Amino acid sequence: MRALTLLLTSFLAFGTVQAQDNTISINSSATVEIPADRLVFNININAEAEEPQEAYKQHQQREQILLDLLKKHQIKEENISFQPISISNINTHRNDQEPRIRTRQQVSLTLSDFDRYEEIQIALIEGGYDDFSGQFISTESDNGKDQALKDALHTARQKAELIAEQSGLTLTGIHSVDFSYNQSPPRPMMMEMAARDDASGSLISEYAQTVSVSASVSVKYNFMKVN
Repeated sequence: MRALTLLLTSFLAFGTVQAQDNTISINSSATVEIPADRLVFNININAEAEEPQEAYKQHQQREQILLDLLKKHQIKEENISFQPISISNINTHRNDQEPRIRTRQQVSLTLSDFDRYEEIQIALIEGGYDDFSGQFISTESDNGKDQALKDALHTARQKAELIAEQSGLTLTGIHSVDFSYNQSPPRPMMMEMAARDDASGSLISEYAQTVSVSASVSVKYNFMKVN
């Protein structure tokens, strides 16, 4: 597992001085980038035919391809989640064509070995799959949130002290603090394999991926005037 690394940190802050209740209000936010060490692989199994039995048979055949891959790559059960099969009619909007039947089922895999993603992806393409995608996540998200919160609070304090100093005031304590987190949607990955050879490797193996985590704070500092 990769150690938490702050690849990029950004800060925003703005505030107001409220003389009525002797407070300085600061809104601040910080963002950290943490290494992605997991990959969520979303796979849609689907089939289409004129009759429900035929559509279901095709679905089972594609499902078996995936089951064989999961066994081959020894994907643990706790890293596999799936939805029940859904079956629906497809309206062709043409009088000379009968409605068709479509099946659909979503399966999600969580992988720590990115090379497996590429191998499974190639096998799925060869097996007739055409509807899947991947996205990066990180097991260090909680640590990233804590660091972003610390950075946002630190920036808020610096700005409050600067305002107080330039206004002839002294901070005496904190009146109130509100905070929130925001994690950017995991970065999507291309479905198509990047062309590669033995020397060049692939996009996934050549370039590290990160996940953005942000924290926002709204802090009110008490102050008193310097005599």
